[in-house]
Amino acid sequence: MMLRNLIFLVAVLAMSGFARAAIDSGPAVGSDLPGLKAEAATGDDAGKKITFTTVRKAKPTVYVFVRADRFDRPIARYLKALDQAVVALAKDTHVVAVWLTEDAEKTRAYLPKVQQSMKFEATTLAFYAEDKLGPNAWALNDRAFVTTVVSDGVKVTARFAEQSLNETNVPEVAAVLKLLLK
Repeated sequence: MMLRNLIFLVAVLAMSGFARAAIDSGPAVGSDLPGLKAEAATGDDAGKKITFTTVRKAKPTVYVFVRADRFDRPIARYLKALDQAVVALAKDTHVVAVWLTEDAEKTRAYLPKVQQSMKFEATTLAFYAEDKLGPNAWALNDRAFVTTVVSDGVKVTARFAEQSLNETNVPEVAAVLKLLLK
């Protein structure tokens, strides 16, 4: 009887998604980095549409795509910890956090407030409002609330996609960056 209950519990947990399954989101590791044109909301280029992949060419960059409707405090903590990790590496590495939104005006007004609150040092906040699923070339999965793509500036070196994350997810990204910078 106890064995049957244990088997039932394992089956229920597996079907409920408790056993974490990876979400396939973002360009394939090893592929060329697709172009990314988005509007910068913070930094020196605030208010301008920037092709970030051209500006950051040949420089280590972490691209973080955030579904605007899913942004919350744990995601904010993830971004802050990622920013701090990038600052600690201090090798011209940068984070470009792109909000995927349907409301450009609201996001344009909101992101500077996020910057003011979070005080990012190595992160540019931007938004993409042409399609709430993001740029087609980036192959973002709508099931992922956040997709993080690590690049050497030319190729995709790693990608991570999550529905739920916080600052505890940063060491995995930082480890990839450290290897990239060696």
